[in-house]
Amino acid sequence: MTPNAFIARACACIVAAASVVCSAPASAQAQQAFPNRAVKLIVSTSPGGSGDMLARGIADKLSAMWGQPVVVEQRTGANGLIATNALVKAPPDGHTAFLSLSSLVQNLLLQSNPGYKMSDLAPVTMVSINPMAIAVGSGTQATTVDELLKVARQDPGKVSYGTFGTGSSAHVIGAGLARAAQVQMVHVPYKGESASFPDLASGQLSMSFGTVGFYSAQAAAGKIRILAVTSPHRLKKYPNVPTLSEAGYPDVNLAGWFGVFLPAATPKAIVDKFSADVRRAIAMPDLQARIYEMGLEPVGDTPADFELKLKSELSHWTKAISDTGIKLD
Repeated sequence: MTPNAFIARACACIVAAASVVCSAPASAQAQQAFPNRAVKLIVSTSPGGSGDMLARGIADKLSAMWGQPVVVEQRTGANGLIATNALVKAPPDGHTAFLSLSSLVQNLLLQSNPGYKMSDLAPVTMVSINPMAIAVGSGTQATTVDELLKVARQDPGKVSYGTFGTGSSAHVIGAGLARAAQVQMVHVPYKGESASFPDLASGQLSMSFGTVGFYSAQAAAGKIRILAVTSPHRLKKYPNVPTLSEAGYPDVNLAGWFGVFLPAATPKAIVDKFSADVRRAIAMPDLQARIYEMGLEPVGDTPADFELKLKSELSHWTKAISDTGIKLD
């Protein structure tokens, strides 16, 4: 199947998902009854990571609003497939939600049988944009992306880049960067940014991709330097650090995101309430400050707006993944 055909099929699935949500029963009684017991918020990231911290911040706010417990549940592994399929199989009553990374979209492109379709999910709201940092150890002479790529060009295979797993967004961006710059770099997958840090700091690893929040602390301690970020614009915290677009590589300037989803057949009244309350939560000054501290940028949009962004995401990641040829099966 060609990339364009895949995009068309995937976009049709998103439209179908929205149609299912809109046509589902949306009585005032259903809205008033929600939530009537504990709500489960699934995450695909490990305890202590940015996804876990963000989910717990949202859960605390929703629990206070609703007068019901909102429990964060880790379903880690398989690049988010386990967590996504857990949501898809949950009752569509609003009491099970999923705070997902952008891997939810990427898995549709990387896996021949991910176990779910976009039409199985109801978009609720995009919570944040997650810019990624490209970092090098403090002992590395390169001070720009181009200087590092120059080394890779002069000595093919010398430059290595660490990511948080094969098929991750970092892997796609790293492979895309190598392809765009016409250089050979060695991909080294780790089980997270913290796992790659010792090798990066020691110089064993040439560069690594990770969240801005994680590398902010390491940069402040003088252990690493951030050369660029994947973001639509420069970050307030790092006004002198260019985006990958500014560094000359717009096709791989792809930021990740966190978004909330419910099962597709969830009544529209519940989807709308869930969306409005999550947006209200992330607009609260204390939680918003924590989101910025994690290196994320809060968004908070309507289900319809999030649906449109998902179409755009499918288009961007389809091109990036197609260009690199990465597949997980």
